[in-house]
Amino acid sequence: MIQDIGNRHFYNQWEQTSPNPEDQIFVFQGRDILLSEEETLPTYAQLKDLDIPEYRYLFRVDNERYFLAWNSEPVALEGFHYQLGRSFRNIRPMDRSLAGFTAIHLNNWYRANRFCGRCGKPMVHGTDERKMVCPACHNLVYPRLNPSIIVAVTDKDRLLMIRYNHLTHAVKHYVLVAGFVEIGETLEECVAREVMEEAGIQVKNIRYFDSQPWGCDGNIIMGFTAELDGDDHISADLVELDDCRWFKREEVPVPDDDVSVTSELIHQFAAGRF
Repeated sequence: MIQDIGNRHFYNQWEQTSPNPEDQIFVFQGRDILLSEEETLPTYAQLKDLDIPEYRYLFRVDNERYFLAWNSEPVALEGFHYQLGRSFRNIRPMDRSLAGFTAIHLNNWYRANRFCGRCGKPMVHGTDERKMVCPACHNLVYPRLNPSIIVAVTDKDRLLMIRYNHLTHAVKHYVLVAGFVEIGETLEECVAREVMEEAGIQVKNIRYFDSQPWGCDGNIIMGFTAELDGDDHISADLVELDDCRWFKREEVPVPDDDVSVTSELIHQFAAGRF
């Protein structure tokens, strides 16, 4: 998964610092990111190649530092072009993929908090930690995490999978039931509710599997397994979904990547590990 970066270490603490010529720079245009055109190992821009007046420190992996280009116009850089943020799924080594997803998360948070949500005045960055501060009313805003669940629902050698409405969702392939945790509910209650809402079935033996950050949507995703409880008849939410069905173990469409907890759950089921 994207957080599995071997013996390297991800340091997300805020630092009051400026970039050096060799530091990595994330340049966004809307939801797109400036990446090199190399197909095998796309890379990010470096300060020495850019002429942008303002940067914000993001994080580092070991001693490799990453910054965000701030208030910049679209950049034209030879050998680079803008790509969708989901391109980070294919970037290796994995620490570069983690850096890309986390940069999306922080870029979205910074741009959503230019102004105070309490009094409307311009916000400024804190000097002691990563936070936005309102000088007028002293409102403090920290990076936001959206808790969500994803669950592999099984019935012996069958796995429940869904395919989202192709008109409203970017994901076109079969995935697992997922959703955001609502106020006032536990993670396990969220699992049961989402499965009922999307598939119309009940589950039991809900067990925690693993978790991961998912910066594209500002999420912290908690993975679970669960078993069918009672009738296996599916009553799918065909507003949100195109399809919802049971797949036998040998028929499961197995993802060809290993970056997400979704992929890991599917791989583990297909291998007969639960």
